[in-house]
Order: sequence, then C-alpha cells, then structure tokens
Amino acid sequence: MRELDEEEKLLLRQLDGDISTGDLIVMVRDLGEILRGRGHVMQANVAELAADRLRLLSGPRAGVISAAKI
Repeated sequence: MRELDEEEKLLLRQLDGDISTGDLIVMVRDLGEILRGRGHVMQANVAELAADRLRLLSGPRAGVISAAKI
C-alpha cells in the first residue's frame, strides 16, 4: 500500500473526530459526485448507496440535515 498524503491524513483525522451524522452523509454524497466526475461510476454508486443507507438508518432528522446542506 502507498503512504497517505497530507490531505488524506487530514481527512482521516476529521472523520475520526466528532462529526455529525448529517455532515457525514453530505461528505459521502460529495465523494460520490467526485468519483462520478472522475469516471469511477461503480465506486460513486457505492458511495451514494452508503449515504442513502446511513440517512435511512439515522432516522428522519439526518435526512432533514442533509437536505438543508445540499
């Protein structure tokens, strides 16, 4: 495996910290858009499905938060 660059290390530290479920959903959705833009369609679909599943499992409140940020 390759060494993580500084941007990747920062992202991992942020994800390891206190992050709200709504913010995490938005981040995963954004990741899906980035992946799709780079032509990684299957990976983008997985990210979008993960965001949808997290929203469903989190209840209605997370859906309201993510909808407000989108």
